[in-house]
Amino acid sequence: MEDTVNKEGAGGAPSPRAFSFAFWALAASSVVAIAIARVNSVLSHLQTNEDITMTNKTQLFSLQQDCDERLDALDNFFDARREARKDSPPTIDCEKNCYDLFEPEAVCFTDERFGSGTRFKSFGDGPKFVCGVDYIATKLSRKNDDKEGRCLVYSVGSNNQIDFEKSVKKYLGCEVHTFDPTLKRPFVGDEYAQFHPWGLGIDGVNSTANGKTWTGKSFATIFKELGHISQTIDILKIDCEGCEYSTLPPLFDNIASGMIHVNQLQIELHGTKYENIANFFESADKAKMRIFHKERNQWGCNGYTCVEYALASENFLREANRAVICPALDGSHHIGLYHPKKSDSSDNETQQLR
Repeated sequence: MEDTVNKEGAGGAPSPRAFSFAFWALAASSVVAIAIARVNSVLSHLQTNEDITMTNKTQLFSLQQDCDERLDALDNFFDARREARKDSPPTIDCEKNCYDLFEPEAVCFTDERFGSGTRFKSFGDGPKFVCGVDYIATKLSRKNDDKEGRCLVYSVGSNNQIDFEKSVKKYLGCEVHTFDPTLKRPFVGDEYAQFHPWGLGIDGVNSTANGKTWTGKSFATIFKELGHISQTIDILKIDCEGCEYSTLPPLFDNIASGMIHVNQLQIELHGTKYENIANFFESADKAKMRIFHKERNQWGCNGYTCVEYALASENFLREANRAVICPALDGSHHIGLYHPKKSDSSDNETQQLR
């Protein structure tokens, strides 16, 4: 996969940007390594949950404070990288480098390419980079099985390719809604998602593609009609072939105002009009969404006119990273880490911690 942070300079030597990214990635991973080492040191002295004493609970509380300080340091680091990008001169007259300025400023320590039907075997153009799969699954398993407790996933753009929906249902158990007004055949994923032949767009404005015409619905309208306005969208995956520039900025405005809550967004941006791209990320910044992954689409779009991005809300990213490096106050295991079940070894099927 081509990624601008991995580009080589002249003569095949790594570029200064690649060196800088590698340095800061190493620094971030060191923060996690130190935190986990201290967690393990303290937890190694604890017995079972029933044997945890007040002294041990005090140690854990102190460790939580230490984790908060480390997470604060990471947030400050992510903020500094975002501000550096915002202060950089624009590349208005661009073609192949229109997306170069918009690099990941944050790190999700448990991001993975997800959506092929089998964990850790997701390759090619269909799967997306998702943050905290096990964190989402474990949170879900601890909630009551009611409407407000279920995780919620939107998949916008289908073309009857349903591997992502299968993976979400299999590994996360979320309620999934798939949207595509252009299908010429009946939707084939009813077992995994609720299908809506709706087109994301501007309310009341007609659009035509693939021989189909539909009346657009905004995110706010869709959320209201589905009764999701008070819920959090855990994963919002979008590939709507260009509609993102008219529909996502209003969504980001709704997120910034607190009307709508989205934990993470996986989206493919299209085209090389710099004003559209810059406005998209300016709106995302106001909504406090952090870029944590970027990938040029090398399977099409000439390798530079379509780019996949993954963004997460500041709060969700902090909590997903916390689940990796900080213990629970009751001394329980890290809930954000993957642990294969022993029973899965016979068929090599990868499962998340439940």
